[in-house]
Amino acid sequence: MAERSVDKKEQIIKTAMQLFAVKGSSSTSMQEIAELCGMSKGSLYLVFKSKEELKRSIYIYCFRMIRDPLLREEQESRRTPQEKLRNQIEILLHHVYELREFLQRQIQELSGREQTEIPEWLRNSNLTLFNWFQAKLESLYGKEILPYTGDLCLIAHGTISSYVRVMFYQESPISIARMADHLVDLLDIIVSGLLTRHPDPLISSAILSSWMEVHEDNKRRNPLQLIKEIKDLLSASTAMQPQPKEDMLESLTILEGEMLVPHPRRAIMQGMLSNLRTFPELAKEVEELQKLITPYMHNLCAFH
Repeated sequence: MAERSVDKKEQIIKTAMQLFAVKGSSSTSMQEIAELCGMSKGSLYLVFKSKEELKRSIYIYCFRMIRDPLLREEQESRRTPQEKLRNQIEILLHHVYELREFLQRQIQELSGREQTEIPEWLRNSNLTLFNWFQAKLESLYGKEILPYTGDLCLIAHGTISSYVRVMFYQESPISIARMADHLVDLLDIIVSGLLTRHPDPLISSAILSSWMEVHEDNKRRNPLQLIKEIKDLLSASTAMQPQPKEDMLESLTILEGEMLVPHPRRAIMQGMLSNLRTFPELAKEVEELQKLITPYMHNLCAFH
């Protein structure tokens, strides 16, 4: 029964994406979607209560199409951080290309909106991506590069956007694999220059801090920072037995992986937090981590 429900949701989502790609979401009615799915409009509303809920589920479906292979690559232990980044860029570009007709239409529609009209959950995805990029830079180049996170984020975002335009609007002889190689090479060259010359960042630390705020009036720590601190505490601990310590570190790594992708899986996050609560030695840190992660989980809209 549950499997049929998942199949029905996926059928509706894929059908709606096809119609949105051709007509745009604003010009597509729920009646049209229902007819193409071979169901009544009432049956469609039993699955998705509104068009906005359907659109939200479509975005999350697309995110997860991209997220799962990105996460698998992130957890690949046999590759260097640079190899992981290069492969993740290629994965991202391949999936964007697969979704190009749908994404092109959505970009056109979003470009005509006021910023306040864009759903908050979609705007907040930028924070997760920024956190992931900052952690990636530190793993590649060390803490010395962190003052330039904002600058490099702008450069990477602009370069990827340019690659996407090339893929969307012309038959380019440049392969996606070559684009991924090119961006990693560019980052290496730019970082080398920054660390050699040490210019003042264009994006100041004050601006950078404002980007890292999850809520306007709440300047809490980034959960990724706390996860790293807990890992450091565990690694330095001599009181805990090896197996429990390994279990804790594995739970933290899985939780960290979920935080580094748009729209983490609620069940996985809750499960890892539950694992961490079995160790009273870190009760204070785990309680704080729960508070930091809760806003992320509240913004999730699970696609089951």
